[in-house]
Amino acid sequence: MSEEILNDYLDENQKITDEVILGLKPLAFYTISNIDIIDFIHSQCQKVLEIAQQKNDSKEVARAVNLDTFEVLLPVFGEAHRVDIDYLVDQMKGTDYAFLVMHNHPSNSHFSEKDIKTFVDAVNMSILIVLGNNGAIYILEKTRDLLPNEIISARKTLLDWKKDFISYDTVIEQIKAFGIVHSEI
Repeated sequence: MSEEILNDYLDENQKITDEVILGLKPLAFYTISNIDIIDFIHSQCQKVLEIAQQKNDSKEVARAVNLDTFEVLLPVFGEAHRVDIDYLVDQMKGTDYAFLVMHNHPSNSHFSEKDIKTFVDAVNMSILIVLGNNGAIYILEKTRDLLPNEIISARKTLLDWKKDFISYDTVIEQIKAFGIVHSEI
């Protein structure tokens, strides 16, 4: 098999099961306390996993939710280890609404460097959720707007991580200074 095909292949243990979708743990947020909103977001997380399972062979799928109107944008289908959340961010541009973006990771891993960079750069994205195909949940939340110099500092931190100068945990610790909260469920 070619390298491209291998990179888009998932093992059976990376596939989403019905048990994972139905048993997805309850969500908790730093910036949202309304239980009806949290339940709605939880149902949308289950929907992302369901769409990935049924329509994309458990590969990556992304969706966005407008947190003011609760409109859900159509899903974006990706590959085994990549989905273009920038497409959703482009749909948010020019609006004053806050958005939440969620997508799954078949590898069950935390945020990628690209995930965090897109989150930091996207003015309207207030929450980013990564769902592991095994049910792991990772959440980033902005508690305030980032200042231009904070965005530049965050990008430098991400570059240091990409070059293996610092660890993922160090990235998470450093971006906390910019009002970004990280949680794992």
